[in-house]
Amino acid sequence: MTIILTGLPKVSLNKWYSSIHWTKRKKMKDTYTMIVKSQFKDVLPKDCEYNTEYHFTFKSRALDASNCVAMVKMIEDIVFEDDSYKIIKSILITSSKGLEDKVEIKINKT
Repeated sequence: MTIILTGLPKVSLNKWYSSIHWTKRKKMKDTYTMIVKSQFKDVLPKDCEYNTEYHFTFKSRALDASNCVAMVKMIEDIVFEDDSYKIIKSILITSSKGLEDKVEIKINKT
């Protein structure tokens, strides 16, 4: 399965962990939930195991792959019913410059 999400705010892990107040993190999570749910209505069940690949493209000032982790975590919490190690077996993150800000997520059941 492939999911393509656009319009998500760019959130660097550096910014996320630089003592940003919890109310701002909550607001960002709510924004992500609204955008993701408007583009992908399903929730993937916890009775399967998944390998996931996230490829982020950025129109300007691309983040390095490790700084995309905060965005991956927010998306994962929305798309999957459960994100425990028993369910999500692997996560591959790549990042590059692109024509638009988007993330392409490839999800494979194992």
